[in-house]
Amino acid sequence: DGWDRDKVYPLLGFSESIFKDQYWGAGYVRKYVSDNSCVDKIIELYEKKEEGTPLFVFNVTMQNHGGYSDTYDNFTPDITVEGVESTPLSQYLSLVRLSDQALEKLISYFEEADEKTIVVFFGDHQPNDTVAAPILNLNGMTTKTLTEDQLKLRYEVPYVIWANYDIDGESGKDTSANYLAADVLHYAGISENAYGSYLLGLQQDYPVISAMRVLTKDGLDTNASSLKQELKDYQSLQYYQLFDWKKE
Repeated sequence: DGWDRDKVYPLLGFSESIFKDQYWGAGYVRKYVSDNSCVDKIIELYEKKEEGTPLFVFNVTMQNHGGYSDTYDNFTPDITVEGVESTPLSQYLSLVRLSDQALEKLISYFEEADEKTIVVFFGDHQPNDTVAAPILNLNGMTTKTLTEDQLKLRYEVPYVIWANYDIDGESGKDTSANYLAADVLHYAGISENAYGSYLLGLQQDYPVISAMRVLTKDGLDTNASSLKQELKDYQSLQYYQLFDWKKE
């Protein structure tokens, strides 16, 4: 809904798309398919595939989508923050716990799988200010009094790259979403194309590139506007990768 995913996904190379209308028997939390049911579907697809053939699943979950003020017969928030009375905050934290349980279920399953498997888990953004504001207020801050550095933290999300076999492990790596695919291919030992190799090289000089901030290898925390010339090649290559490469 709203993003024409049924038209866009085939253009991105996906051979099959499964939307909620085709997912009979899915469990719901609030008005969205639950993360637990998404995990069940991933496991089902894995078990149905021919052994030894690769499977790539890109699963967009909706369980934790805002808003967080409505009440539902199928969901009762059970997490609160001491000293805070906030329905949105309680809903959000309770939903996150359900996601945590679903992720645990997914990883526990693939820990026992015979085939090499990588699970990548990431979010696209933090919740809105109705969730964040009560926590800020508890700590003597508001959304309007955040410093520039504090505001940047509102645009960070955690991510996990997990495998059921040994890969080069590290933790606390500060990166940005544009590098995630190249990183996953690298950890998987899959040869990158020229664009992927370029991204891994660019990452050495600019570990983070986003609309909110750019981090240089020297630790300079700046923004894309101030590095417009330095990032011009990247901008051109990104455009080519998205729109022009099939024209040749």
